[in-house]
This record gives sequence, structure tokens and C-alpha cells, in this order.
Amino acid sequence: MKRKSIPLNVARQLWSQCGGFCQNPSCNRSLFASVDEDVVSLANVAHIIGHGNSGPRTEHELAEYIEVDGISNLIMLCLFCHKIVDELEIKFNVEQMRAWKADHEQRIKGLFDIPNIADERELLILVNDLLDENGSIFKEYGPYSPNVVMGESGDAIKIWRKRCLDTILPNNQRIVDLIEKNKRNFPYPWDVYRQMLGYKLHVDAFKDNCLVGLKVNDYKTFPLDFDHFVKTKIGINVPPLEVRTDEELEFRTNQIANYINRFLANHSFIEHMEEINVATLLVKLADGRTLRVFVTNTYFFTEYTFDKVIAVDPEVDAIICSCPAGTYSGGAKWLCIENDIGLFMLNEFMGAVRKTGEDFVNYLLRSEKEARIQSVKNALKKAILPHGLSFYLFGSYIRRSMYRDIDIMAVYANPLAKEDVVKAEEAIRNHLKGQSPIIDMTVCSSAEFATLKFQHDNLTKIFP
Repeated sequence: MKRKSIPLNVARQLWSQCGGFCQNPSCNRSLFASVDEDVVSLANVAHIIGHGNSGPRTEHELAEYIEVDGISNLIMLCLFCHKIVDELEIKFNVEQMRAWKADHEQRIKGLFDIPNIADERELLILVNDLLDENGSIFKEYGPYSPNVVMGESGDAIKIWRKRCLDTILPNNQRIVDLIEKNKRNFPYPWDVYRQMLGYKLHVDAFKDNCLVGLKVNDYKTFPLDFDHFVKTKIGINVPPLEVRTDEELEFRTNQIANYINRFLANHSFIEHMEEINVATLLVKLADGRTLRVFVTNTYFFTEYTFDKVIAVDPEVDAIICSCPAGTYSGGAKWLCIENDIGLFMLNEFMGAVRKTGEDFVNYLLRSEKEARIQSVKNALKKAILPHGLSFYLFGSYIRRSMYRDIDIMAVYANPLAKEDVVKAEEAIRNHLKGQSPIIDMTVCSSAEFATLKFQHDNLTKIFP
């Protein structure tokens, strides 16, 4: 039976309690590991008392009464510690793990004690300093910064994601806590608190995207009105909010236009681009086709975003997610493929324009195809296989990217070759062990193969 996902509000509480560190007191390692400029999450939500009758510590007397996926039964551990406490459950009892969690939470609260402030200006100056620190990071490395949009190496995006974790997220939470925990020091209703509630929506959405892994349709972007309110309140001279809002929107629009033009204007297969409106381009290709392309700057393109785009332009042939730090959901990609519409990041679109039909909407980057092809080729080289046995990789974009499937077709020319398919499959599985792909092997004769029609295939012969 498939387990339920951890409720969003519970996941948020866990993150607040752990402070980004493993809650095993003998470990306390950061739940994010850095390799050069890449950041990898090591965070694992562990059950103190597991599911069902066979999970870890399920013999405990509380097993029948607790909410298994409730906050009191969950602890945040690193990958290493989660494996240990579940495999060696007899050495790690319920009371011990609950003590870990409680002690860790108290230590985190002690590190980040919020001062008691009765002077509004003093409090807002602290808030403004945190906002300015976040703002400077956003301007330097944010999704629309020149470093990201015009950068060659992609390092700016990596730095942005890293700064989100180590600086922006803690600053966001401290701003909310400063106002929340001092609200009783000021007359009710306090306008600062009411303004903060709108900002908190952004804080929660930002946390969901960075930590919980929940991508939201309408990502609540940074509310400029909150920053404007704080600065005005403490007497900092800033332009009117309407002017600041218009300037920011214009900046983002211009940055995206620069990004698109930089990479597409000199594309060898694109003969001409014509802007129909702020979001739509007509792209004339060298093979005579003209594509109607919708350019969106949303952080995360979803099925909901797709519906909004189609409502605006039902004749669109392709959609480009132009925000360099953004992405799209598997569901949105599938929906676009079903409607014969290409959904791409910019680098994907640059390769896809040379393709037509299903090859266009199902386009895979060469680097993605070659990595998988080479890994399976290397496995087959280690197996001594007879003549008369051939292997192909196939499969749609969705199976490849969403489900991590490796669809392999084994084609035999004679009965002797057929007998060695099992040997080849075992070699592939052993070679890819630890990478967690799902191997789906289809076996057929040469005669049967000649009659097959593949949908969304990306069919590639890899052996011999």
C-alpha cells in the first residue's frame, strides 16, 4: 500500500524544529551537502514508530494510539542516521528518539532567540537590514539577475540556490518571528503585523519550493509592498510604490527579452523572429516552418499555468520557460505532449527546433540521451553476448524524466541468442545498481521487431 505524503504543515514544522541539522545528537550534520557549487539535500523524514505491523518500533505500546504521520511521531535525520535507526531499531527506542527531538528543538530555539523589543523603529530597522541582505543576494544572483541571465557557466544559479538555503530562508523566518513574537508589545491592531501576514505567504511558498519540494502553481513572489512599507515606516526615502513596481516588472521583462534574443537571434536554424506581443513570438525556421511560441517567465510551469496560456493563445505551438532558475512539472509536460505542444526550457528549445512531429514535442537534450545510452552500453560490454542479439533504448520524454524508466528492447535473431537475454539484463541491472532506475526489458524476435510501431520513441540502437 502506498504511504501518504507528509502533510505540508507538518513538513514545515519539522524544518523549523531541526534548523537544517540532523536531530541525532551524535551526528548534528547539516542536511545539505556542498560539492563545489552544487548543493544536495541529505534530509530524511523518519518515523519514530513506523507504519503497519512490521515497521521500526511498531511493537511499542503507543503504536495503536499515535498519528503515525503526525508531527510528534516524526524526526528529521540525515540519510545515514535514518538508515541506522531503522536497520538497528533495537538499539534506538522510542523514548530515546523523542528525547533527541525535544533536546534538538530546544537548542535550535536557544540559538535563535528572538529579542523582546518594545520600540517599533528599532524592530523595523532589524527587519529592514534582513530584507536588504536578501535583496542584495537576489539582485546579484536571483533568477532575473544579469549574472544568471547573461552568465555562461551556470554557476550563478548554483550560488543562488545555495544562498537561498543558507541565508535567505533563515532571514525570512527571523523577520516573521521578530514581528510575530513582539506583536503584544504594540497596540492592537498593529499595522506592521498585518503587513507581515502578506509577506509570510511568500515566506511559506519560498520554503515549500526550496525545502519541502512542493512546487506551487501561483508561487507567491516577494511582496515589494512589504519592503516599501518597512522602509517608509522608518523614514527611508524611496520612490513611490507604483514606480518601484513598474520598474521591477520592466526590469524582469527586459532581462527575459535579452535572454531570449541572445540565444535565439543568432541560432543557425532560425531565420527570423517577430514579436507579436510581450509574450508571443513567431519563429520562422530554416525548413520553412513557422512556430508560434509563447514565452513565460513563471518560476514553475504547471498544468494550471498551461490552462492560463491556452486561454490567452490557443494556437501556440511551443512554450518556453524562460526563467533560467525555473522549471516545469512532469504533468505540464505530459499535457503539452498530449496536445502536440512543445514545452521547453530555453536550451531544450534550441535543439528541438530542428525536429518535427513527435521528435519535436518529445525532444531530449543530447547530453541526457548520451548519458543513459553510454551507461547501458558499458553494462552490455561486460556481458559476453552472442551474435544475433541486438539492444535498443526507447521511451518517451515522460517515462525518461518523470519515472526514471529505462525502456530496453532486446531483439534476437535466433533461439540461441534469445537464451542470453537474461544474462544481458542481469549485467545491466548490476551495472546500474545504486542509481535507482527502473529497468523495463521487452524481448522480441527480429521478425516481430520489424512490425512494431513506437510512440514517442527516441529509438536508439546501442548494441552491437
